[in-house]
Amino acid sequence: MPDPLNGLSDFVLQPAMASGQLKKESAADDPEGIKEVCKDFESLFVNYLMKEMRNTIPENELFGGGSAEKIYTTMLDGEVAKHVSKQRGIGLADMLYSQMAKNSSIKK
Repeated sequence: MPDPLNGLSDFVLQPAMASGQLKKESAADDPEGIKEVCKDFESLFVNYLMKEMRNTIPENELFGGGSAEKIYTTMLDGEVAKHVSKQRGIGLADMLYSQMAKNSSIKK
């Protein structure tokens, strides 16, 4: 059975390399850098989850804050997502890292 996560390493590492967080030469050999990229990816995922959950809540006409409220909640969701991923997280970063370690020369 083919591994459904094969190639995920490239998917997770490419945005970090493009933004300059990791150098291409050392990306596959730097376990700490890869762990950080996995945590950043988890943070993006948690932020997306929070954004989608917030979209399910109907707007309150009494307290509808308009664009300022939207900006504030977007920033709040981003900071909460960063905090969640920097702490224990939801386990996504650990799973990504272990999968990438299995498929490359990274030592756990």
